[in-house]
Amino acid sequence: MHLVHEKNHFIWLTISMIGLMLASAATEEMSDSSAIRLIEFSSVALLLLSLLSLQTNRKWARGFLVLIGIMIFTIAARNSTDLYYFEFFYLSLLLIFMLGAAWLVGSQVLLTGKVDFNIIVGSVALYILIGYIFSILYTLLLEFSPHALKGVEAVAWYDNLSTTTYFSFVTLTTLGYGDISPATPMAKVLVVLEAVTGMFYLAVIVASLIGSIKSGRAGS
Repeated sequence: MHLVHEKNHFIWLTISMIGLMLASAATEEMSDSSAIRLIEFSSVALLLLSLLSLQTNRKWARGFLVLIGIMIFTIAARNSTDLYYFEFFYLSLLLIFMLGAAWLVGSQVLLTGKVDFNIIVGSVALYILIGYIFSILYTLLLEFSPHALKGVEAVAWYDNLSTTTYFSFVTLTTLGYGDISPATPMAKVLVVLEAVTGMFYLAVIVASLIGSIKSGRAGS
């Protein structure tokens, strides 16, 4: 029995994204050196696991493998040289991976001709990916502008990752608790874009799934 096939492959990406969320939350109780190692190595391991979901397109899968390889090299280089700029490079690579994965998953989920459990899981995975993309953007923004988000302390990026992830999903779902808010023009732009993306995504995905269900019934 194959572990990965067309009817379940999105589950691995979803598990990976949830695992990354848990790993970033765990860093809150760790020292700086332990926190950054946990984030870096768990992210690489979980991204490798997510390839089980993304390997349906061989060309993209090879590209993702190359990207993960560069991330591993970046982590090794940072540990040996301790240069600050490697942090930006690592986060940028992680952002590129998330963007590529979102594009690939979106093309399969939104353009599918039928709806099953795997497509629904893929829709959830895509939603989580969007939240993570903006989370990384907020993290990068805080590196350049530490006071861009009111309510977020000016600490290292790996200490802020769980906070920016929380803020990203609160914004994406338009909950708006108010404990964190944008304080600079660029932060406000990102928040508006994410809120619009969240509402637009839900409208599109619901319409797409309903349309697929209706077309499937009409065909039968």
